[in-house]
Amino acid sequence: MKKYFFLEKTINEWFECMSKKSVICVFCCCFSITSALAQAGVYDIISTTGTIVDKISGQELQVGDRVSFQTELEFGSLHDRAVLLSDDKAKFFLELPRSAHINSQLVIASNQALAPVRVRSTPMTSVRGSSVLVVEGVSPKTLREYFSLDAFTIIGNSFTLPVSICDREKYDLLFRYEIDDEIEEYVSSDFTIDRDKLTVQGNRVSECFLLLREGSQNTPVTQVTITFVEKEQLFREFNSLLNAMDQTKTETGAVRAMLRQYCADVYGVIDGHSLEATINEFLDSR
Repeated sequence: MKKYFFLEKTINEWFECMSKKSVICVFCCCFSITSALAQAGVYDIISTTGTIVDKISGQELQVGDRVSFQTELEFGSLHDRAVLLSDDKAKFFLELPRSAHINSQLVIASNQALAPVRVRSTPMTSVRGSSVLVVEGVSPKTLREYFSLDAFTIIGNSFTLPVSICDREKYDLLFRYEIDDEIEEYVSSDFTIDRDKLTVQGNRVSECFLLLREGSQNTPVTQVTITFVEKEQLFREFNSLLNAMDQTKTETGAVRAMLRQYCADVYGVIDGHSLEATINEFLDSR
């Protein structure tokens, strides 16, 4: 993908001190561990987006199934994926690697499709909302702090950013991203992120640049992958997670913390008010 401006990250000082041999060694060890897990592990399927089929059995992977991968997988599209939980309770994404995207490859060995989910910071610092975000005036920095990570998820099909971080009188919010080597743009004057106005692949818009537009001047804010998830989908994932973790009878406070951490790890930033309302509704329905 063409990188056309800003957000160039500096290399950490510790990385500069490492030898090439050390980097290769660490990479090989991580790859070997992941491959071994993929070949020998048993996993609970917590969620699926799109269609993933086991080529040997011909069966589509379903939420709630327990699977052991020593096979080839066929993905319905480049953007389909699943979330898995291993026997030692580690989370994994099952998705096509970047190399498969380059070659439009939909069939791949299972060990090449399994990737550990990065454990993100604690939910109270990962999940943002106007009640937990301290702001000093409205600015690009304020908006950047609100998104805070490289992934932002909306529960439902649209979300309007909190008034406390948006100067609607001064700015419009510009979305800029690339689809099939073409740049697409969408301008929102009311700071609403609307699924119907974006070109969504699978359930997300990958590597979307956010900018504040004032007249003809664009001010970069951040780059983020925007994901849309229905509330009912989250409820199914929560149930699958609690069953797989054998936590169906755990007290409410511990369950709430577990669900917050799951959302932070899998979905990144979700507006604090939206997430708490969804978790409360789920807990009330148990």
